[in-house]
Amino acid sequence: MKRLSLLAAALVLVLGMAVSASAAPEVSISGNVLVNAVWMNNWDFRKGTNDGAAMDIVQRADLYFTVTANENLKGVLGLRSDKDSWGDADLGLDRPGGRDRAQLNIRDAYIDFNWPGTDVNVKAGVYTIALPQSVGSASMIVAERAGAVMVSTPVTDNVSVLAGYTRLWNDNNTTGNALNTSTDGEDFLDGYLLALPLSFEGVSATPFFLYGNGGQNYAASGEEISAYWTGTNFTMSLFDPFIIKADVNYGKLDADTDTIDASGWLFDLGLDYTGFDFMTVSAYFVYTTGNDDDSSNGSEQMPILNGDWSVGSFFFGGGSITSDDINDGDTPVGFWTVGLSLTGIQSFAQGLTHDFHVLYVKGTNDKDLGVTGQTLGSYLTDKDSLWEVDFNTAYAVYDELTLYGQLGYINSDFDEDVWGSTVDDDAWKVATGVVYKF
Repeated sequence: MKRLSLLAAALVLVLGMAVSASAAPEVSISGNVLVNAVWMNNWDFRKGTNDGAAMDIVQRADLYFTVTANENLKGVLGLRSDKDSWGDADLGLDRPGGRDRAQLNIRDAYIDFNWPGTDVNVKAGVYTIALPQSVGSASMIVAERAGAVMVSTPVTDNVSVLAGYTRLWNDNNTTGNALNTSTDGEDFLDGYLLALPLSFEGVSATPFFLYGNGGQNYAASGEEISAYWTGTNFTMSLFDPFIIKADVNYGKLDADTDTIDASGWLFDLGLDYTGFDFMTVSAYFVYTTGNDDDSSNGSEQMPILNGDWSVGSFFFGGGSITSDDINDGDTPVGFWTVGLSLTGIQSFAQGLTHDFHVLYVKGTNDKDLGVTGQTLGSYLTDKDSLWEVDFNTAYAVYDELTLYGQLGYINSDFDEDVWGSTVDDDAWKVATGVVYKF
C-alpha cells in the first residue's frame, strides 16, 4: 500500500504541474478484487487427458487512479495484478523452484483532454481500442488495450467523427504474435481508424474503416502485409420494448505469399425484448465465414486481431469472473450460432438475479481441408456442432460486493473421422466467486 500511495502521489504531482502550479487536481481511486474457483470437466473434449477434471482457484486485482485537473483534462493510470492460481509460486509463495514475481502491471495509462475552446477530444496513451459491436460482448476483430491517439469531434447533434492511429503490436515483441514469433525487429502492426458515430432518435450506428500494415517480420514469410476491416453496427429502438441489433463486418489481409492471405465476413442479427420488469429476453443469430477445402489461396475466415467477442458464458467466453470459460474471447472463427438468453432475472430475494443461456453452434470450415495444427474445441468444421446451456446466479451482498455462481454444460458432436477416436462429447463447469468493486 505504501508503494501504491507513492505512485498515486507521483501521478498527481506530474499532472498537476502540467496544468499549472496553483491547480489542485482531484484524485479518484477505483478498482476491484476478485477470487474465483472453477471446477472443470473435459474442457479439451478429449478422453483420458489431464483436462478431464480439474479445479482451480484464481485471483486478480485492478487499481485505477483518475486525476482530473478540470472538465477538459484528466489522466488515468490503471494497474492490474498477475492473474494467478492459489498455490502458484508466482503469488510469492516460497517453495523449491518457485519464483517470487507477483506484481502489478500497467493496464491503462492515458491523457484525455478537450482542445481549448472546442469540442474536439484527444485521447492519447494505452487504453482499450475496440471497434463497434451490437450483438455479443465486444468486437470480434479487436477489443484490446493498445497504444493509440484518437481524436473525436461532433459534426452535428447527430453525427460525430473519430479518427486515430494505434500500434496494435510492438516492434521487437519478445512474445511474437499470431503469425510469427520473430524478435528481429520490423515485427509490428499499425492501425489507422476512421469511424462515423451516428445517433438519431431510436436509431444508432457507427460505420468504420480500419487499415493495418505490418512490418516484414510480422508475417511468418518475412514479408510486409496489409489488411483492412470495414463494417458497421446497428441498434434500433423505435419499436420499444423491442430492440433490434445487427452487425456487418468484412476483413481482408494481403501478403505476397498467397497462403497467408485471408478474407471473410461476420453477420449477426439480434432482438431484445425489455417489456418485462423482471428480465430481458434476447434472441440472436451469428454467422462467420469458414475455410474452404483449398489452402493454397489462403483463408476464407475473417482475419481477427485480438477481439473479446462472446455470447453465452462458456464456449465462446463471457464468464462472469475469470478463467471460467473455454475460449475466453479467443473466438473460433468459422461458425454459425443461434441462441436465446434470459438475463437479469429477478428472484425471490432482493439482490439475487439469474442469467440463462441456450445456444446451438455449428462450424463453417470445410472438413476436407483437415485440421492439422488446429485445436479441438477452438476450431469447428462443417461436421462439428454443439449445444450449450448455462445458468448463472449473482447475489449482491452489498452494493460493492457480489457473490457469483455459474453452471455450464456443453454437449458436442465433433466428427471422429476428422478429430480421431479420442473425442469426448460432454464438458461441464461449476464456478463460484466473489468480486469487490470500489
